Amino acid sequence: MIKSELKIRRWIYSIFTIVALIIVADFIIPGTVFLEEIVNVKKQTQKYNNAAGNYHYSYKVFTRKHNFFISEDFAETIKENQKIKYSVSRIFNEVNSYASFNPEHKGIYSLRIVSGLIIPLIVILMMGITSRYEKKTVVLAFVIKAALIADLIFLIF
Repeated sequence: MIKSELKIRRWIYSIFTIVALIIVADFIIPGTVFLEEIVNVKKQTQKYNNAAGNYHYSYKVFTRKHNFFISEDFAETIKENQKIKYSVSRIFNEVNSYASFNPEHKGIYSLRIVSGLIIPLIVILMMGITSRYEKKTVVLAFVIKAALIADLIFLIF
């Protein structure tokens, strides 16, 4: 392999690692905390073809400034006009956590855990492995980079 090509690949691995670190930092660093009244709690039917009967329900909270998905358990414990406390990340403006004033009722939307923590940590791990075993992990590195790009697009939009 040509040295310049190797340098370019290492730069690309470094860029993807830095992006993954930024996403993890955005998830971990405490964001802006909001204390707002719930305007609406909406139950939505998500339809698709699967073995569980072709649908499931998702729950979304609407406040004056933000709207975000919540767990079913949390949705059952809150009502309209009730105050809710939630934290919004600094970089991607995503809701990281939410809680009612009952200390037992708090949560993090599971998709946010996947997009803000799990995917970036896998990318960081794989970029380290790929830089050592480059020839054996080319396809896997491509898939991981594509997953990070999709995650970044999800977080931005």
